[in-house]
Amino acid sequence: MPCLCRKPRSPYWMAKFRDSTGRVVMRSTKQTVHRDALKVALTWEDSATKARAGELTQAASVKVLRELMEQTTGETLKTPCVWETLDGYLDACKATGGAASTQARYRPIFTRFLAHIGEVRARASIASVTVSEIEGWRNAELAAGVSGKSANLGLGVLRAAFNAAKRRGEILHNPCDAVANVAERSDEREPFTEADIAALLRTAKGTDWQGAVVVAVWTGLRLIDVAGLTWKQVDMAAGTLTVTPEKTDKPLLLPMAGELREFLASLPAGVGKAPLFPTLHGRITGRNGGLSNEFGRLMQRAEVSVPVGREKRGRGRQVRTKSFHSLRHTFVSRLANADVPADVRKTLAGHDSDEAHARYTHLAFTKQTEALAKLSAIGGWR
Repeated sequence: MPCLCRKPRSPYWMAKFRDSTGRVVMRSTKQTVHRDALKVALTWEDSATKARAGELTQAASVKVLRELMEQTTGETLKTPCVWETLDGYLDACKATGGAASTQARYRPIFTRFLAHIGEVRARASIASVTVSEIEGWRNAELAAGVSGKSANLGLGVLRAAFNAAKRRGEILHNPCDAVANVAERSDEREPFTEADIAALLRTAKGTDWQGAVVVAVWTGLRLIDVAGLTWKQVDMAAGTLTVTPEKTDKPLLLPMAGELREFLASLPAGVGKAPLFPTLHGRITGRNGGLSNEFGRLMQRAEVSVPVGREKRGRGRQVRTKSFHSLRHTFVSRLANADVPADVRKTLAGHDSDEAHARYTHLAFTKQTEALAKLSAIGGWR
């Protein structure tokens, strides 16, 4: 039976009992009413007794905490299960204005994690998820052919969901924090050369693909955003394009270069929601029959050299180092090679971070040579 006492000038009752090691300890119950303090002390002693006997399981711990909260505060301990936490995180992303494309990337990650741990564990308390389960899932992703970069992305998404649960007090520790990222090896996209772009425009002449290439070269917009452009987004008088990229869902007001304005002025003018490129508008970008594969065939006809990356197995796929997305790399790299400041380049490309922007910046060899020429000779070797 625990003993209760109160220190001078302290409103709280202290409990004296034997802990899980059998040692006599004194601990404040943080309760000012004797009856409530006794309930806390009895609960502690009962838990310590079970722990000494090796009977304090995860389920028993949660039960003890739930009973303690109900007895002292009248509130019920909220212990959502794993799938409820992950599903709730997606709902929170949507409620706070997260892009639909972001949610679409997160959902398959959560689905694969829940499938990995199994239905029974998915219904268990979020607090019961272990480091080994997180690590096991990451390793299973790698074994299935997912790249290191994608595996780290998945781990980061899970970490964010668990951090949200931690902020709500549903877990004390985030198991993802103990799992290290893996080394990343990715096949970097290459920008198109001027000869590549000339060949693409020549081959696509008279088609909507020609216009799509011109727009991407001068704006760096992604394929899905170029294909979705309507005349309502074009202000020829002001020389601007208003675009809300599918990936970020953040509105951008882009200035149009003279050549882009000239090209758009040469097209039959449309009104309102009429698409700029009707044969591309509303179509999917990926999968067979998608716009990405169609652009790949255009590159073949234009005889553009397209190296392929490392061979992948499982869910991984061998990628082309040049695709329509390379036009975004081309746009950023042309700005960098023209000595446009990085902050201006980031604004034009819609990049939020320096790290993301750096992946799109490919300095021409001549710029590197010019940089070396600015250094003074060291001498002393003659």
